[in-house]
This record gives sequence, C-alpha cells and structure tokens, in this order.
Amino acid sequence: MTAHAPTQTPDREHDRHPLPVHLVGSLPRPLCEDPATAMGWFLRHRDDAELTALPSDRDPRWIIDWLTHHLSTVPSLEQVRGGESRGYDDMPYYRVRPGQHLCSEQVGLSRVEQAEAAFEALGRLPITGTGDAPRVQVGIPNALDLSVFAFGSIDAAREWLPTMQTAVVHEVTELVARWGDRLQLQLETPAVLVAYHLTPPEAWPALTTDLTRQVAGVLSAAPLSRWVLHLCYGDLEHVPVFTPTDLRPAVLFLNELSRVLAGERTPMPTVHLPVTSGDTPPPTDPAFYAELRHLRPGVEVIAGVVAEDHPDQTREALRLVADALGRPPAGVAAACGYGRRTEDAAAANLGLAARLAREWSVH
Repeated sequence: MTAHAPTQTPDREHDRHPLPVHLVGSLPRPLCEDPATAMGWFLRHRDDAELTALPSDRDPRWIIDWLTHHLSTVPSLEQVRGGESRGYDDMPYYRVRPGQHLCSEQVGLSRVEQAEAAFEALGRLPITGTGDAPRVQVGIPNALDLSVFAFGSIDAAREWLPTMQTAVVHEVTELVARWGDRLQLQLETPAVLVAYHLTPPEAWPALTTDLTRQVAGVLSAAPLSRWVLHLCYGDLEHVPVFTPTDLRPAVLFLNELSRVLAGERTPMPTVHLPVTSGDTPPPTDPAFYAELRHLRPGVEVIAGVVAEDHPDQTREALRLVADALGRPPAGVAAACGYGRRTEDAAAANLGLAARLAREWSVH
C-alpha cells in the first residue's frame, strides 16, 4: 500500500518516514510468464520494504508481444514492415486494409484477463506482515503510444488514436468495475517525453495542449481509482530513445496536466519520473533537477533514480530530487521495469531501492 508522501523538508532526518518502493512492472523471462511466480519474486526480494503495489506484467518488453503477435492476427490490418523489435529501427508496423475498418475491440490488450489471473494468483501467495493484501498493479499502455507503435508514423497514429483511446478506456472501466480499489492502475507513456524531444521548443505549448488532453481522457475514465503515471525515455533492449538533459519538458507537461485535471475535478495521479535510463547512472548535477522546484502543488513524484551499478550516484540523485521538490518524494524506483535486465540485476536494483527506502526511516 502506498504511504502518503511526507510534507516535511528532506533535511530534517528525525521527521523522515520510510519511502515505499514502486515497481514499474516487468521481470525477465521466465519470471514474468506466470503471475504467481512474478509476484512471489517481488515479495521475496523486497527485503521488507513497503511496496506501492504488486505488478504481474506478462511481457518483459512492454507491448512487443501485442505489437508482433496480436496485431498480426487482426483481419483488418496488414503488415507494412516486419521486424523483430530488437531495436528502434527494427519495429514492425501496420496499416488498415483498403475498404476495412479497425474496431477498438480488435486492438485490446487483454488486461482484464491478465488481472483476473493475477488476483487468482495473489490469493495463493503467502502474504506476510500486517495490513490488507497488497493491491495488484495493472499496466495500461497509453493510447498514443499504442497508435505510434502500431502504425509507424505520427500521421497514421493521429488517424487511429480515437480507436486506440476507446480500446484503452474500455479496458480501464471494466477493470475498475470488477476490482475497484484493489487495483493500482499505471498509465505508461514513453511517447510524451519523446514527443517533446522531437518537437522544437517554440511548438511545445501546442504540443502540451494536445498531450495533456489525450492523457487526461484516459485518467478521467476512472477518476476515483489510484493511478500512477509512468513517464519514460524508452527502454527497448535496455536502450533509451534519447537521454534527457533536464526535466523541463516533464515539468511543463505535468503542470498542465495537473491544471487540466483540476478543471475536470479528477485527481492528479502520482507520477513515476525517471531521471536515468538503460545502464547509465542518474545525473548528480543539481541543475538537472532544478525544474522540479516549479511543479504545481499536489504533484507527487516517485523518484525513478535507482541504478544498481551506481549506488553512490543513486543515493545522491534521490537527495537532489528531494531537495528540488522541497520534500521527500512519494517513493523510490528504478527508471523502468526489470524486463530488460537479468534476474541478478533486477534483484540488485530492488535491493538497492529497499536500502534507500530504509535510509529515509526514523533513526
């Protein structure tokens, strides 16, 4: 269960509370193939750290199974380019066959069926400790990302975004109708930060309007649910699409999303904000984090700083996030899921996250 983020400044150690560890989701094969195996692995390796939820992601490469296997079986689609998804220039994409119509029912992600299997597995796990059973985290790939990956271009993605949005919203509402507050929904979107990277800064205001409208449309489908918004730089084959130089685009997007959601009376989700990617250490230059000082009140940030091969830089990055926010973060996490790591590397990352969480406890 997620602990509420403390409001005290981070330099008052006697006021600190333990940080929860957030698990972005995936594990390497074969750990991810069975939900009981995946969730049991997380429980065994958390070292008594509090977890925001238990993930049970089935695809270690996020949506690649959906892209390469499921879409290839949709009758109204034909493949334009093949690929093994071993790099960003090796991705398959599709188009709608002439005279055909793509329906939202054809492009669903089967998240309801996967959640059902996860809850059944959770009931068989030996949960230790006090309190209620942990929530199950269900990853919800953003409709914009699905459109871009499926159709291979921004123009085609725009055309079919409403179809993808309908598919995603349908699955979200069905998940919430069945499991309610036993869920933690994680909206996952590399496309947002990649879009800023590819767009000249003078066009960012219009881009921000479009991006926030689309993301808010998914979040508002379940306004009373607990959401985590997972931003990302891409992690295919453990390689990012790009390496950020600061957090300005993220803060610009999050501030506008917070404003839009407030106008709709929809709560702002907790944000998992990565500051590193791949195998690189997190930045230790305070200037990288300075933009966090301008976040709107109420935007809670999970620090995606944990790089298992760089413990000293990770510890410093967590401190810099807290300094820039003016308060401890809402949790600590890796930059992305563990699916592109080895099992040993995944265990090392979770172990480091748990140690950092303990360091924020009352001494």
